[in-house]
Amino acid sequence: MAVFGIVAAFVVIVLLVQKKVEVGLSLIVGAVIVGLSSGQGVMALFGTAVLSLGTSSSVDLILTLGLISLLGSVMKEGHLLSEMVALLQITLRSTKLTIMLVPSLIGTLTVPGGAIMSAPTVERLGQELELSPARMAAINLLFRHGWYFVYPLIPGFILITSLTGLPLSHLLLWQLPLTIVSLVAGYFVYLRGIPDKTSAFPSPTLQDFLKLIQYTSPIWVSLALTVAAGLSFPVALFGGLVLALLFGKKPAKEWPQMLYRGLNMPIIAAGVGIVFFQGVIGQVEALPFLIGRLLATGLPVSVLYVVLPFCAGLVSASNASSLGLTLPLLLPAMQATDTVLLGTVVAYTSSFMGYFASPLHLCQVATTTHFKCQVLPLYREYRWPAAALVTTLIVLGTVL
Repeated sequence: MAVFGIVAAFVVIVLLVQKKVEVGLSLIVGAVIVGLSSGQGVMALFGTAVLSLGTSSSVDLILTLGLISLLGSVMKEGHLLSEMVALLQITLRSTKLTIMLVPSLIGTLTVPGGAIMSAPTVERLGQELELSPARMAAINLLFRHGWYFVYPLIPGFILITSLTGLPLSHLLLWQLPLTIVSLVAGYFVYLRGIPDKTSAFPSPTLQDFLKLIQYTSPIWVSLALTVAAGLSFPVALFGGLVLALLFGKKPAKEWPQMLYRGLNMPIIAAGVGIVFFQGVIGQVEALPFLIGRLLATGLPVSVLYVVLPFCAGLVSASNASSLGLTLPLLLPAMQATDTVLLGTVVAYTSSFMGYFASPLHLCQVATTTHFKCQVLPLYREYRWPAAALVTTLIVLGTVL
């Protein structure tokens, strides 16, 4: 019943979002379905909600989502984003290259829901290229996450190196083709054949590069404060927000109203819904049960390398969580069959694809909310890059 409840909850969430119900409310409804199907009463669900939302990690997550959307809004209203886009177009001399680079750069800020920071810029560039909202959303997501196979600061990447003991260089080497194929497929599917905007851009000067550093400083300073200084994301983002206010073109007397307008309540509500849903999932322990049953069926281990991480990623909407749950179960089979490297690459990719496609994926939630894009058209945009990724994984499996 718990497994059935999870499946039913996902179907209901997708249908509600498709009917333009707020994502946060849809997730709360899904959490209630999961809880009731597993035998939890109303008071137990209320207690789960209080406990889930009261943890420091949950507070950090919700604060981070709010500050990310606020930073993006302040940079937009203060004309930092428009200046950044103009300077990127001048220095890169290509609108298509710029629309790919912006989410890639902001993707280095490894924070849940961080795609909302690049969404306004992608929207502006996408309008110049006359792209549909679904295509702009797909570009924002794919070019942000396509680097995750080789970006060693991703929590999931750190996890697989620590659990398996594989050298980082080996994983980078074998997963690099997955990043290359993802990005190339994204270009050919989304941008090839679209007329570029290049002829009107003047040659870049030293002043252009210095201004680009200044206008992008709220982003890279936030990243530096997190990675180099070890500060929490909310504190680092607050530092970036201060820079955005100082370098923006709005007078200080307009800051309070600008900050008020920048509060994105649907994004914050979506964060609350995610935390509640994951809290309920953790109470019913449906995933360990499902994994145990699948392992008992005697399926080939290669199938389990694909199925288990994908299902865990889809349900948890977390690459790191799904790997933390499934890799310890799969690692003995990998070692017994001498397929640790292959199994790790396959499990990581499968977990990533489940996490990326999950309707609970915060970046996807934030992006679809920003572009007012429904889920099913976005999934249709994924089909060819996903097929290219699966084909590459099969080729790697043959070679390994």
